[in-house]
Amino acid sequence: MSDPVLDALADRLDASPDYHVLRRFDAPRTYATPTGGEHLRTAAALDVETTGMDRRADAIIQLSMVPFTYDAESGRIFEVGATLNFFEDPGRPIPPEIVALTGITDAQVAGQRIDEDAVRRFLEPVSLMIAHNADFDRPFMERRMAEFRDKAWACSVRDVDWRGHGLSSSSLEYLLMKRCRRFYGAHRADQDAEAVVHLLATPFDDGTLPMALLLANARRGTVRIWAEGSPIETKDLLKSRRYRWNPGTDGRPKAWYRELDAEQQDAELEWLFANVFGGERRRLRIDAMDARVRYSERG
Repeated sequence: MSDPVLDALADRLDASPDYHVLRRFDAPRTYATPTGGEHLRTAAALDVETTGMDRRADAIIQLSMVPFTYDAESGRIFEVGATLNFFEDPGRPIPPEIVALTGITDAQVAGQRIDEDAVRRFLEPVSLMIAHNADFDRPFMERRMAEFRDKAWACSVRDVDWRGHGLSSSSLEYLLMKRCRRFYGAHRADQDAEAVVHLLATPFDDGTLPMALLLANARRGTVRIWAEGSPIETKDLLKSRRYRWNPGTDGRPKAWYRELDAEQQDAELEWLFANVFGGERRRLRIDAMDARVRYSERG
């Protein structure tokens, strides 16, 4: 509960160019009220805490999902529903560094299990899943429950051009401080998911809504080009052109890859042939991508 005296002091400090005041994040349940005529949809912000970063070997210890309604055309966010939150026993001790990061202990998760029926009911009206680093969260959830494979997914890291709006990092904690002047207990799935909704609902200085940018990018049809067999000496060149490395442990190629708009495919292939493969024209794997497969190990 806010303190009027402290709030007044914070307002005075905020009015000075020499101070920026951070206030504790208290997740709103309403951002706007539909006026009629909106194309209402339901999305869910999702976050998981896990025993580590290996999507094949590690296990989920906390799952949280926050449902919210939005206008599919403007990106305006309206009502935020109750957070669905579960702990899960991974069947082995939680590493000390994960306990230190999340505060989740073996005692908290002992005997706990995600209620799959409750998750299925939750997912029924949801047309879009959103995660802050969907490359990480989506494979964990698809491995845990098949129902997540059929959903469209978007990423609040990669599908919003934070850097283009003057932000030097896409860390959720950083963005909430810089964009929303709020701090919170990061690295707990429920608080992280609520923070994602708030961040997407907070307009940039020019009035653009991050949610609108995310939706536009989620709808794009893209291609993923795999530079299989690229010489080791070209790795720095590929990195500088925004290629990413896949180690091959997920069933996909052990190779550098890049995702880009479909109309850029031919030009990108010409660049690869000329600069990476020494003029040799070869058949490369090219995957068509959309929100149904993007960020999945299937894509």
